[in-house]
Amino acid sequence: MCSKLQALSSRIKQASSNGKWREVLSNYSEIETTSGTQLNDPFLFPIVFKACGKLSWLSRGRCIHASLYKRGFESFVSVGNSIADFYMKCGDLCSATRAFDCMTSRDSVSWNVVVFGFLDHGFDEEGLRWFSKSRVWGFEPNVSTLVLVIHAYRSLRWYADGEKIHSYVIRSGFYGVSSVQNSISSLYAECDSSNARKLFDEMSERDVISWSVVIRSYVQSQEPVCGLMLFQEMVNEGKTEPDSVTVTSVLKACAALEDVNMGRSVHGFSIRKGFDLGDLFVRNSLIDMYSKGFDVDSAFRVFDETTCRNSVSWNSILAGFVHNQRYEEALKMFGLMRKEAVEADEVTLVSLLQVCKFFEQPLPCKSVHCVMIRFGYESNEVALSSLIDAYTSCSLVDDARAVFESMAYKDVVSCSTMISGVARSGRPDEAISIFCQMKDKPNAVTVVNLLDACSVSADLRKSKWAHGIAIRRGLATADISVDTSIVDAYAKCGAIEMARRAFNLVPRKNVVSWTVIISAYAINGLPERALASFEEMKREGYAPNAVTYLAVLSACNHGGLIKQGLMIFKSMFKYHKKPSLQHYSCLVDMLSRAGEIETAMELIKNLPEDVKPGASAWGSILSGCRNRLKSGIITTEAIAEVLELEPLCSSGYLLASSVFAAEKSWEDVASMRRLVKERKVRVVAGYSTVLEGTMSRRFLAGEKLNQSDCEINTVVQSLHRCLTSENSMEWISTKVF
Repeated sequence: MCSKLQALSSRIKQASSNGKWREVLSNYSEIETTSGTQLNDPFLFPIVFKACGKLSWLSRGRCIHASLYKRGFESFVSVGNSIADFYMKCGDLCSATRAFDCMTSRDSVSWNVVVFGFLDHGFDEEGLRWFSKSRVWGFEPNVSTLVLVIHAYRSLRWYADGEKIHSYVIRSGFYGVSSVQNSISSLYAECDSSNARKLFDEMSERDVISWSVVIRSYVQSQEPVCGLMLFQEMVNEGKTEPDSVTVTSVLKACAALEDVNMGRSVHGFSIRKGFDLGDLFVRNSLIDMYSKGFDVDSAFRVFDETTCRNSVSWNSILAGFVHNQRYEEALKMFGLMRKEAVEADEVTLVSLLQVCKFFEQPLPCKSVHCVMIRFGYESNEVALSSLIDAYTSCSLVDDARAVFESMAYKDVVSCSTMISGVARSGRPDEAISIFCQMKDKPNAVTVVNLLDACSVSADLRKSKWAHGIAIRRGLATADISVDTSIVDAYAKCGAIEMARRAFNLVPRKNVVSWTVIISAYAINGLPERALASFEEMKREGYAPNAVTYLAVLSACNHGGLIKQGLMIFKSMFKYHKKPSLQHYSCLVDMLSRAGEIETAMELIKNLPEDVKPGASAWGSILSGCRNRLKSGIITTEAIAEVLELEPLCSSGYLLASSVFAAEKSWEDVASMRRLVKERKVRVVAGYSTVLEGTMSRRFLAGEKLNQSDCEINTVVQSLHRCLTSENSMEWISTKVF
C-alpha cells in the first residue's frame, strides 16, 4: 500500500509539472478511494488545489477542503495559502477571505494571494484596502501584486496615492524592475505627461512598453507633436522595435494634428512591419486618421480592404463621412451596415444624428430617438446631447427641451448644447434661463453659447452681464473663442464702440477675432471702418481667410461701395484665395443692389465649373428686379431657379410674390400663395427687435399689436401716416433736420 501511495504521489507531481490538471485530480481521487491509503503529505495538497483552481472545479475543491479541515491540515501555511488561492481563482472571494481569516499563521504569500485576488477580479478599492492592511502587518508584496496595485491606483484615478506608491517602490528596491517602472509610467501618463517623460528618461533599460506608454501620454495630453518626435527618436535609435500599440498611438497623434502626410508615412511603416493587415486596432486607427485628415477616400479604401471588421471599423468610416460633410455617402454606409447585420450602437446613432441635423429632417431624428429608447441608450449623455442638438436644428425645440428635462444628470455638455440650440431657435431668454439653472461650473463653450444667446436677444444689458460672468470665470482675455464672442455680442447689440474696446483687450488676436470686428462694423452700417480694419489686419501680418473676405464683401455690399468690393474680390485671386459660392453670391447681390442686373446675370452664367449658383444668388437677382421694377425673362428665370433650389423655404415664395405684386400681377401672387399651401411650406415671418428701456421687444411682420401696447400703437400709426403722406419727406426734413 505504501509503495502504491508513493507511486500515485509521484504521478500527481509529474502531472502537475506537465500541466495535466485532470490527471492530478484523477490520481488524488484514486488515493482517496483506495482502502487503507490516505494522503498525508502536506506539500501535495497545494498541487491538488491548484488543479481545482485551474479547472474552476469549485464544488470538488470544497469537498477536498472539508476533508483537510477534518484532518487538521489547515494549520500548514502552504496549505492555507493554496486554499485561499483556489477560492480566489474560482471567483469565490468570500470563501477566500474566510480561509485567510482561519489561518493561524500567515506569510507574505498569504497577503499577496488575497490582495492579488481582489485586484485581479476588478475590486480595486477592496484590494487596496487589503494592501494597506498587509503593509501595517509588515508584509511585502511581490512584483505581480505590486503591478496590480499600481494599476488599481490608475483605474481609480487616485494619483496622489499613486505618487506615494512610487516612493515606496524606490525604498523597497523594486524600482529596477521594468514591469514596475512601466506601471508607474502608465500611472503618470494618465495625469502628467512631463512626469512620465522624466521617469522614462531615468530608465536604464527601455522596452517597447516604455516607449509606447510615453507616446500615448503625449497624445492623451494634447501634445501630439511631442509624441511624434519621441516616435521618431525611437525609430532612429533602432534598439527597440515599435509594435502595433505604438503605431496605434502614433496614428492618433497624426489624426489630432490632421496631418495626413505624416499619417501616410506611418501607414507605410506599418505595412513594412506587417501591422497593416493583421491588426484590427491599427486598421481602425488608419481609418480614423485619414478621415480626420480630410482624406475620406483613403479611409474608405482601408475600410474596404479590411476583411475582418468590427463595430469600431463601421463607426469610424461612418463618422469619417460625416466629418468630411459627405452626408449622403454616410447614409449609404449606414444602409450597408444594416445589410451586413452589424448592430448599431450609441456611437453609430451620434453620427446618424449629425446627418439628420444637416438635412434638417424631423422624422429621422425621432426614429433615431426611438432606437435609443429601444436599446436602452437613454442614459448615454453623449447620445442625448447629440439628440438635443439635432432636435433644435430641426426646429423641434420643445422635443429637445423634453429630452433635456428627462436627463437625470445635466452635465456641462448637455447644458451647453441646450443653450446653443434654444438660442439658435430664437428663444434667447429661455437659453439664459437654462444657464442660470446650471449646477456644474460652466466652461468656455458654455460661456460662448451664453454670449450667442445674448447677441440673439440684442439686449445690451444681458450682454454686459454675460461679459461679467466671463471675467469672473477667468475666461475673458484667456480664451480667444470667448473674447471673440464678447466682441460679436456687443456688435449685434449695436454697441460698436464697446465691441471695439473689447477687441482691443484681446491679448492674442487671430484671424477669427479680426474677422469678427470687420463683420461688426459691416452689420452696424460702417463699411469704411470695416475696410480700415481689413487693411489694419493685413498690416499686422494676419492673412485674411475666406470668411474674412466674405465679411469685407458684405460690408461693401450693404454700404454701396461697389468699386471697393470689386477690387477686394479681385485681390482674392492675387493672394491665391479661391472664391466660394458665398463670395460669388455676395458679389451678385452687390451688383443687383446697384441696379447692374445684366452684369450680375452674366456673372452667374460664367461661374467656374465647380461652383453652381445657389438660391441666395438667384434671390439677389430677383430682389434687384423687384427694386428696379424690372420684369421679363430674367425675372421668370430667377423665380424658377429659386423655387427649384429651395422648394420648402418660404423666403423664395414671399420674394416672388412681392415681385408680382410690384408688377400688379395679382393672379401670379395668388398662384404663389396656392403653391405655399400645396407644398406645405412653413412661412417664417421676419421681425425687428427694439430695446424699450431694459427690455427687448420683438415685432413680427404682419403681427397685430395688443391693446395694452397703446402707446407703441399710436407712435407706429403716426410714423406710418407720415411716411405714406405726399409730404412725408418734407415732414421728416423739418422735424429731424
